Amino acid sequence: MKEIIKSSALLLASILLTRFLLPANITPLIAVAVFMPFITNNKHLQIGLPVGILFVTDLALGFYGNTMFFVYGSMIAIGILSRYSHRGTYAGLIKTSLMGVLLWHLVVNFGVYLNNLGTSSLIQTYALAIPFDFRLLASTLCFGSLFYGAQSGINRFLESRSSSQML
Repeated sequence: MKEIIKSSALLLASILLTRFLLPANITPLIAVAVFMPFITNNKHLQIGLPVGILFVTDLALGFYGNTMFFVYGSMIAIGILSRYSHRGTYAGLIKTSLMGVLLWHLVVNFGVYLNNLGTSSLIQTYALAIPFDFRLLASTLCFGSLFYGAQSGINRFLESRSSSQML
């Protein structure tokens, strides 16, 4: 039950932040995908929650052509990467965040290139995306750190509360 409550709170906060309150490419979405193994061992929830957030917000904001498949595919791949590279440490979270954003950069911008969305070469597409994906990296690291800090604080509070009840 705690797993569902924590995941639901993260889902609602992420939907609001991801698509309605923050500027473009400042989003907790990849941080959510990277952080899910810290919250739950349920592999379906680890992969499904970030993809579900993306889908719900796309329903509200609109769909965006064939590039969507690359966006969703990268979110699924980041969820799988997070599941298997999860070590439960802050350093592991940072490492997986870096790998997740790199994966996003390579996959999504390859999809942009294939769909002829404004560039003449793959290298040019990757180069033009760097400023946007740098903001994505910065936000992923910030939100991942925020999630990690919040979870650590909540865990310490619950441990101190349970140990005081034992006395």
